[in-house]
Amino acid sequence: MWFSPRRNRLLSSQHQDHGDWHGAHIPNSISSLSITSFWILTFSWCLVGVRGQAYHPTVNTQYGKLRGVRVPLPSEILGPVDQYLGVPYAASPVGEKRFLPPEPPSSWSGIKNATHFAPVCPQNIHNAVPEIMMPIWFSFSLDIVASYIQDQNEDCLYLNIYVPTEDVKRISKECARKPNKKMCRKGGAHAKKQPEDLSDNDGDEDE
Repeated sequence: MWFSPRRNRLLSSQHQDHGDWHGAHIPNSISSLSITSFWILTFSWCLVGVRGQAYHPTVNTQYGKLRGVRVPLPSEILGPVDQYLGVPYAASPVGEKRFLPPEPPSSWSGIKNATHFAPVCPQNIHNAVPEIMMPIWFSFSLDIVASYIQDQNEDCLYLNIYVPTEDVKRISKECARKPNKKMCRKGGAHAKKQPEDLSDNDGDEDE
């Protein structure tokens, strides 16, 4: 299916000129191998597609249903977690409600998609303190935070909720039974955090 008929005829004529009639079966063998390879690749692509599909848990709240997403974390002791992003915890503080105490959010029907971040409140963290007064590691941390506050809006009363999954609960129980295991000693509650740990959850052991 992937070979030109002209090439097949050329192979056959070449083998006939040399008196080797077994060459006539080579194109068929190659075609069979090609078909087998095609189905193997197709099955592999389908398998990768199934594995790549995200799991979307759904939970009930007093205001309505939320649809989140399960996200793996780059750590041997953390994750995956269920994320519920942009969940309103108060009514939109705009218009007549500006500068007034927050009010409860309105309920919604159906399932609310909570898989994307909502806007954050207007702010400018870079000009809050002169950079010359900040240590280098603190300035580096501000650059990371700044990347998460690009979308700013007055309507910003939302929560990002992260829920541990059963895998995290299982690891926690195992660490409670065997606290000396390597994965339990690594990055514990009292581990010292360096600036680079803001982007990497793997901490060092206490000295």
